[in-house]
Amino acid sequence: GSDMDRMIYTALNSLSNSRFDQRVNAQNLANLNVPGFKKDLSTVRASTFLANMDQYQSRYFAQASQETLFSSQNGAIQRTDERMDFAIRDQGYFFIEPKNGADVALSRRGDFAITADRFLTDGAGNFMLDNDMNKINVPQNRDLIIDESGVVLIEPIDAPDGTRQQIAILGTTLAEDAQLVKSIDGYIRPYNKNEMPVADQRAEVAQGFLEGSNATALDALLANIEGQRYFELNVKFIKEAKNLDEATTRIMRLPGT
Repeated sequence: GSDMDRMIYTALNSLSNSRFDQRVNAQNLANLNVPGFKKDLSTVRASTFLANMDQYQSRYFAQASQETLFSSQNGAIQRTDERMDFAIRDQGYFFIEPKNGADVALSRRGDFAITADRFLTDGAGNFMLDNDMNKINVPQNRDLIIDESGVVLIEPIDAPDGTRQQIAILGTTLAEDAQLVKSIDGYIRPYNKNEMPVADQRAEVAQGFLEGSNATALDALLANIEGQRYFELNVKFIKEAKNLDEATTRIMRLPGT
């Protein structure tokens, strides 16, 4: 009995994992065209990663599972020559305040815009933050330049051509020692909430470039097929275990045994 129960429990757990993987996959597919999107990882890949974290933490993680692990691999960087497109070359993150006012998060999304009240945001409307974690207000200008280290310069409307005025420093970080996950709201934050890295301005910002999503349609398609097989195998396993269990019970009921 108890071995069989354990086997069935394992298979059921496996089924709920495969449901989670399908959700992850749908999420990745929905974000194929979002600049700087980092694909969520399935539970299978997550478990190998968790094996490297300490046991208590990984047990807690598997239960909480409101956070997801993600692939920090860089998406392809395309040259767009648009002055409001920015990419981080190689490692690093921008800081954002999500538009719904949630806690500060990290992001690679670089399609910037300026709101009606002159705040710098990304394409989803999240506020870009400076190196002191404040929103960045951009006065009317003829030109906006953000240099490699994040210094934000404008050419004021009423100043002579070529005048540059520094208005802010766009916060960036390499987030070197942080264990990053995606929170339940889909934003990237440290696994330990108190370990948000500080702006170290060591990421390299490139103007006129945009990083694509690191999720690909082919990956998602293959994961879907694999997920379907995995699901069917588990269902089959549960049926077999049930049949085996009934057969064992019948044998035990035979007279003279």
